[in-house]
Amino acid sequence: MAAAPVRVLLIDDEESFVVPLRRLLAKVPGKKFVTEWVGSYEEGLSALRENRHDACLLDYRLGLHTGLELLREANTQGIQTPIIILTGSDDPQVDLEATELGAADFLLKDQLEPVMLERVIRYSVQQAAALKALQKSHERFRLLFERSLDPILISDDRDRFVEVNGAACRLLGLSREELLQWKWSDLQAQAQHQPSHRRSEGLGELTFTKPNGERCFIEFSSTQLAPDLNLSILRDVTDRRALEHEIQEISEREQRRLGQDLHDGLGQSMTGIAFLAKVLQQKLEAKALEEAEAAGTIASLINEALAQTRRLSRGLCPVVLDTNDIEAALGQLAENLRTLFSVTCELQCEPEIKISDNAVAVHLYRIAQEAATNAIKHGRARNIGLSLTSKNSRLILKVNDDGSGLPAAGVMGKGMGLRVMHHRARMIGASISLRPSKEGGVTVTCSLPRRRN
Repeated sequence: MAAAPVRVLLIDDEESFVVPLRRLLAKVPGKKFVTEWVGSYEEGLSALRENRHDACLLDYRLGLHTGLELLREANTQGIQTPIIILTGSDDPQVDLEATELGAADFLLKDQLEPVMLERVIRYSVQQAAALKALQKSHERFRLLFERSLDPILISDDRDRFVEVNGAACRLLGLSREELLQWKWSDLQAQAQHQPSHRRSEGLGELTFTKPNGERCFIEFSSTQLAPDLNLSILRDVTDRRALEHEIQEISEREQRRLGQDLHDGLGQSMTGIAFLAKVLQQKLEAKALEEAEAAGTIASLINEALAQTRRLSRGLCPVVLDTNDIEAALGQLAENLRTLFSVTCELQCEPEIKISDNAVAVHLYRIAQEAATNAIKHGRARNIGLSLTSKNSRLILKVNDDGSGLPAAGVMGKGMGLRVMHHRARMIGASISLRPSKEGGVTVTCSLPRRRN
């Protein structure tokens, strides 16, 4: 099947050049060219608008106009036909201007020959086709980019935003022009607490305050899109955070209720039973009956169970946390660990540390409780260290042990306890890290900005 002819538009105010051009193209082996001629600026622009030609040969001189003027207007009107400038003189300035305006090539009329002319036209057509495909791909990307429901930020390696979509502008409450003046560090500066900014791992979290004062919680994932271009997809998790906070409060209330029920209900009943058992022992002893010893044993066992019930009650509902006394709460935790698990547990707490936010005090206590319990249950630790210190405007809670150490990489992070600790830390703007301890076990560190407590 014969190839379709190449349609060439010649725009030249001298009709005398048409015949020599057609003769040149006719000498090209294996190809057929169909040449259409127009002789003025206006006719040329009109023919280009029709988009019927594969390539255009445009003479530099067009009466009162120049070919560069027509090329400039064609660009303004979005005409995509490749245009090759023809001229009778070799002028470097004209060549440079033509290149800057996007001309496919710049040729001297008196140096045209069939093979060279065919190659220039062929390359121009191929380049235009590639450019058209690239533009179409760009338009598709732009359409997906702008219509994406997910906020998207594109930044360079210096963390400057170079492109943002409408969803990102709506999420952050900023215009596109404003965001393009920002960097990632500007988003962090707006955060109300230290962000978890792990962009090297492709993941991160941020708490951002919009210009209207509204606070939103954001998760993002980042990846390299191209050299010096990084794609970040944001996700508004404000509603999820609010729900998590509500669920956490419900859980805390239920734990407190259970603790109070153990103390006020079961504890009081056991106290009464222990008293009756003691009275029974005394009556039996008064009658010198041998059952008195058994009654005494029952009373002792009931008192031991009562003591354990009270310890469980304090673990579920530390009364001192009602006044945000984190030092006393951690002291109770250390005592419970020593009594319930027969381990050594030492507490170091800077006395000047005061916490005014009850939620912060409760979450810190629960993180310490979870870390210590995990160390005993899973790491078989015999020695636990608790510490609460202040350093560089941050509260540092540490729980270290001498257990079996960190789990294998494939298991790390899959346990419910670790996820709960991370969740609690996130709720108060803190971060959790796990490192091997000097004793051979694990050190769990929770770091919290002081301004959050």
